[in-house]
Amino acid sequence: MSESHESPKEAFQRKCSIFISLVASMLLVNNLGSQNSGSSAAFLNASAINTYAFYQAKTIRQNDMNLTANTLDAVVDTSPTVNDAVKQVIRDKAEALRTKAKSYESDPETGEGKKELLAKAKASEVARDTALEKGPYFDFAGLLLQLSIILFSVVLITERRTLYLSASAAAILGTLLSMDGFFLFLKIPLLS
Repeated sequence: MSESHESPKEAFQRKCSIFISLVASMLLVNNLGSQNSGSSAAFLNASAINTYAFYQAKTIRQNDMNLTANTLDAVVDTSPTVNDAVKQVIRDKAEALRTKAKSYESDPETGEGKKELLAKAKASEVARDTALEKGPYFDFAGLLLQLSIILFSVVLITERRTLYLSASAAAILGTLLSMDGFFLFLKIPLLS
């Protein structure tokens, strides 16, 4: 048997089919990035909300302790019938409450002081905003990659080479936007 050679038409169709497969693969990668970006943004948003709630709970607890300490001081100052030993116990309790309330400001050891919680919440917000910023890049990349697949399919049927160039341009631009969605190396004003 002798090897048959491909006709130019068959070679062109094979080339288009390979490009369709490559663009479809890139579309899958793009969709994965888009889903990860959205999931990451949702998780980081929940993390920021939870951390702010913990911060607020610490602030409320701190205020309660200071208010209780002030109330104990007022009781000592306005109760002439209470003996000095009891007054000292009450003052010590008030001071212990103030000391505990101050400890809520910063706790680097556990990372659960108000200062550390606020920094953690702000970091989660920044990471969330970055994840949200990636979304439009993936969206437009997906649109261009799908358009490219459609155009390459039309090229297979019609054999119009001008559409081949349009399909290639859409595929290249879609791939670049998808990569930009992953790495944000180029910020495009209309997408940001």
